[in-house]
Amino acid sequence: MDKLYFLSVMATASKAKKENDKKILTKEEVLHLAHLVRLELTDEEVEKLQVQLSETIDFIDNLNELDTSNVKETSHAVSVQNVTFEDGAAPDRTFTQEEALKNAPKKKNGFFVVSKILNK
Repeated sequence: MDKLYFLSVMATASKAKKENDKKILTKEEVLHLAHLVRLELTDEEVEKLQVQLSETIDFIDNLNELDTSNVKETSHAVSVQNVTFEDGAAPDRTFTQEEALKNAPKKKNGFFVVSKILNK
């Protein structure tokens, strides 16, 4: 959810209005972001997030001023590798099927239901 949230904020940054050279997200953009991450927001929360997300975008825009031409591309700030269990080890950190599907908006016969994205 965090990656989706970050990408959504960045995607809407270019559409934001400018006020005193600062980008201000519209109420509709905040509601769209909330919909993407499946959050229900009150009017007060929307107003608060308009300010907070706009400040976040302004802060991120500051990074555009840095010279990153000699910085190696990476997807993680720290070394990350897959966690696997040795044969016979108890999988203590796994979800049951019920736990994994608990917050799924659509499910059928114990599986996630997702929209088709490829046409063949």
